[in-house]
Amino acid sequence: MAAITAVSDLKPFKSMWKIQVKIIRLWKQYSAAGGLTIEMVLIDSNGVKINASVKKNLVNQFDSFLSQGSSKIIINFSLNPSCGSYRTTIHPYRIGFLSTTRVRNCDDLPDALTGFEPVNYRDIIDDVIGQIVEVTPIEVVSANGKETHKLTVELRNEKDERLPMVLWGNFATDVSDAIQGRGENTIICVLRFGKIKVWKDERSVSNAYNVSDVELNPFTPEVEAFAALLPKDELALAIVEPKPLALTAGAGDKNDFLVNTPRKTISQLVESNQVEQCIVMCTIAAIESDMGWYYLSCKVCSKKVLNVPNENADGLDDEDEMGFHYYCVKCKVKNPKLMPRYKLHLVVVDNTGNSKFLLFDAIVMQILNRPCNKLTGNSFEEMQDPDDIPLALKDLVGKIFLFKIGIERENFIYKNATYKVLKVVTNTEMILEFEEFSQPKGALTTLAIENSVISDAPEGSLMLNYQSSQECEVLKVTPAKHRGGTVISLEEHVEENSVTKYPSRARIKIEKADKSG
Repeated sequence: MAAITAVSDLKPFKSMWKIQVKIIRLWKQYSAAGGLTIEMVLIDSNGVKINASVKKNLVNQFDSFLSQGSSKIIINFSLNPSCGSYRTTIHPYRIGFLSTTRVRNCDDLPDALTGFEPVNYRDIIDDVIGQIVEVTPIEVVSANGKETHKLTVELRNEKDERLPMVLWGNFATDVSDAIQGRGENTIICVLRFGKIKVWKDERSVSNAYNVSDVELNPFTPEVEAFAALLPKDELALAIVEPKPLALTAGAGDKNDFLVNTPRKTISQLVESNQVEQCIVMCTIAAIESDMGWYYLSCKVCSKKVLNVPNENADGLDDEDEMGFHYYCVKCKVKNPKLMPRYKLHLVVVDNTGNSKFLLFDAIVMQILNRPCNKLTGNSFEEMQDPDDIPLALKDLVGKIFLFKIGIERENFIYKNATYKVLKVVTNTEMILEFEEFSQPKGALTTLAIENSVISDAPEGSLMLNYQSSQECEVLKVTPAKHRGGTVISLEEHVEENSVTKYPSRARIKIEKADKSG
């Protein structure tokens, strides 16, 4: 890639960007939630502006290198949607400094680049080692009044004795992701400071909140010695393929989606002004490719790896290629073994409006029944072309699912338009039962969907299936200003891929911007 990237071309699918900008506004801001941060407005030679932030834990690292009016080259940073009631630029994303971000001096950009004044804004604890011989699908359960992830695995020791182990929260998702990446290879699990439980003479072990530490196949003498003592039966890991929730859902899951959790249309979701959970039935309209669809994690601990510019990056000319390496903060390892994990941004629609949903690895695996590395292949590297979307993901376009959504403070206070998916149901019978139980009603609205929503075809007609007691109206999707990214057309997918078929339909017509309709 070209060494210097225009600010207008910045997108969140990777972090290894290099920009030359002028700091036209810098101030320090304190909030109860974020503490003391450095906030900036940056501008490049094209006059395009973008917000940038340095979080409280990095302020001391970067404070002396940043000053208002100075020009800098900034390398390796994150990009997140720019949201909130008050915004100092119109750029869709904002820069977040990382611990591995590099800032260096450069020739001053022209004085003519002007800025503006921004708007401020227990039990027994023990250690366990064993070979994982069985793993069940990850579950989302209610514990202490809150929903959390649960994963059950079975361990065996050198005597072939078995011990159930239950992992909760992030431990469950991290271990599940790591197991998926290792396939059928022997997996040795080490649980430190675990909680031993005995019930009816049956022993089990679980993590004790954040006190515990879980590692898979760590490089230690104890693990090597244990592996040498295991029975030589070449017992492979029995992986139960992740299945969509509704296919194995019991009465509790069914009640969760059909009875206990309130239902909302997309328009009601967007209008909500409180922290809550709800069920939304909607159609996947597009993959938001600008955000990417996976990221790289450490294969040992499953944590996201950082991109670290090489030491000679500061000496490169502006047009030189950038060299970097990966680093795992938890394992403290340079260039660890990598494993891709899903992080999928969807654009969804119903007959009341549109929204954006975020699905993490465990949820996407429930839908696709395959780990992320099956789609990326064995050559793991940071995403370079976000438009290159696998067919398995494209085939999701046009399908109707039930989503359990978590509405957070960021959504209604800071106007973050992306909602996190907590659970998903793809089972046709359960979706039909949901619809029959309470058919959402509401007037159709005109959608202006940006970034990866509008079809590449200059003009086309899409069919979204909705059942209504009233006559369906024409729903027009008028392209807003397009900023790039892969566009997945519903026209090719919704008819053959839709989970459910309905007798009446709402037609979506895609028109060129210069046509009157």
